[in-house]
Amino acid sequence: MTPVIVVATLALAALGGTLLVPFVLGAASRGASAARAVSLASVQAVLRGGLVIGLLERIATAGCVLAGQPEGIAVVVAIKGLGRYPELRDPVSAAGASAPGETGGPGQQNPRASALGAAVSERFIIGTLTSLIWAVAVGAVGRWLLGVV
Repeated sequence: MTPVIVVATLALAALGGTLLVPFVLGAASRGASAARAVSLASVQAVLRGGLVIGLLERIATAGCVLAGQPEGIAVVVAIKGLGRYPELRDPVSAAGASAPGETGGPGQQNPRASALGAAVSERFIIGTLTSLIWAVAVGAVGRWLLGVV
């Protein structure tokens, strides 16, 4: 019974989060936010691979909880943050070269870069926290079930 609980917990954490995270991101983007200032396509171009990264993040997080090693979640968060750092630091370069005339000039900030950076950071934080909360909750239920069975 234990392997069934472990596999079911990891699958629910991974696949359930695949449904929940886009729902929460959609709800967040309907409110007043930085994401409204730039197109979703621009943000998604910067945060490529988010689906696969999210699946792996949720499996690793739920696995840490199931194994009774919640400190492993810090490693998951660190790897994700370090892996995404270049895209979060310079979202315009990550999305591709800026269009002609979009530079703000010497000493001036590019308005597109500022809006895109805010939208990318917002999407990254909301998506990551939603994903982690879901995975920890599912992992905790799985761990509880392992103790019951």
